[in-house]
Amino acid sequence: MQLTVDKTFLNQIDEIRDKIFRITKRILVSQEEAEDATQEVIVKLWQMDASKRNGFKSIEAYSVTMAKNYCLDRLKSKQAQNLSLDERFGVPTTDSLQKKIEHKDELTWVGLLIDRLPEKERMIIQLREIEQYDFDQIASILNLPEGTVRVYLSRIRKKLRKQFIEIQSHGI
Repeated sequence: MQLTVDKTFLNQIDEIRDKIFRITKRILVSQEEAEDATQEVIVKLWQMDASKRNGFKSIEAYSVTMAKNYCLDRLKSKQAQNLSLDERFGVPTTDSLQKKIEHKDELTWVGLLIDRLPEKERMIIQLREIEQYDFDQIASILNLPEGTVRVYLSRIRKKLRKQFIEIQSHGI
């Protein structure tokens, strides 16, 4: 089997590889995950029929969309190695052992409550509170209006707060 090299395509990939990587890094956070995602997108583009690739108005726009969708699929499938709550809101080092244990226990409960959220709500809280994305970035990633993201986030926070207070007051 002989491979034919499409030099035009190789030049296009050279020009957009960094952009694809930045997008995947922004969504997936992990350097390794972003590198894998970038490679996967480029391989999928390479395997695509050349006539189809050449039919796009902008291979760059298509590849960026492909990268975004691939990353969102990775996040949804929980294969991405994102920051945990412990990593994001680390246990304080100067407190007493009792305070450290309480703090760690609270983070565990919050993590469990987040895991119980519906997928869209879990994604919003993950992107905003753990990954620290701006509202406009979350809106772009999830294809929602920015105002809708703000409303969702407010409702999610209230729901989590209520559930957490119930757990604390019942000693569960």
